[in-house]
Amino acid sequence: MRPELEQRFAAALPEGERYVGIPPVGRSMNSPSGKEGCDAPQAERPVVLSDAAPVRGDRRGKLGALLLRLGLNDLPSSSTARTENDPALRRKRQQRKKPFFGGWDSLAGQWLAAAQPRSEVGVLTYAVLTERTFQFVYAQVPRSGGEITGVMELGASFDRSAIAWTRLHDKQFFDYMYGFTDGSWDVASGPDEEYFRRFFPGALTEKDPIP
Repeated sequence: MRPELEQRFAAALPEGERYVGIPPVGRSMNSPSGKEGCDAPQAERPVVLSDAAPVRGDRRGKLGALLLRLGLNDLPSSSTARTENDPALRRKRQQRKKPFFGGWDSLAGQWLAAAQPRSEVGVLTYAVLTERTFQFVYAQVPRSGGEITGVMELGASFDRSAIAWTRLHDKQFFDYMYGFTDGSWDVASGPDEEYFRRFFPGALTEKDPIP
């Protein structure tokens, strides 16, 4: 990311938070649909950038994105993803390396919801790393592609200590697992592996079991 954009993100942080880096996050494009997937229900996903004005290309880009997702059968489910957080189920999901374990009130569920915002304008999602937190920041972009406009909004914040482990899940799709201290985990998309390991140098490999 260019230095001027990094400065914008640093300026958007809450007072007292010192910027470290910007790993982008998003919905896994390879997550299975339905009960085994990581699609946050509509009611859990935050509505962001409500005051941002549409920019040129938004309407065309919105239609193109919808057609692409229809073609890929990639429309998020609003109600069928599992929400069990029963510890008795945890071992089975560990062994089968399922992409999500935890209720929507778990840390993993909250992280997934923050990574899947709803907006009437184009939005890019970042979990900006500070010395103490991962601060979700939403930045407006034209839906048809282009530069960040400068309109940004803060979302959920997670203590860095809340992430107990990370793990590569699918290199081809740049999917990564985030494991949390409450025993929950999820899969979200991110940057390439080299950039990801700048922030998570101890990340487990795809062959490692889920802790």
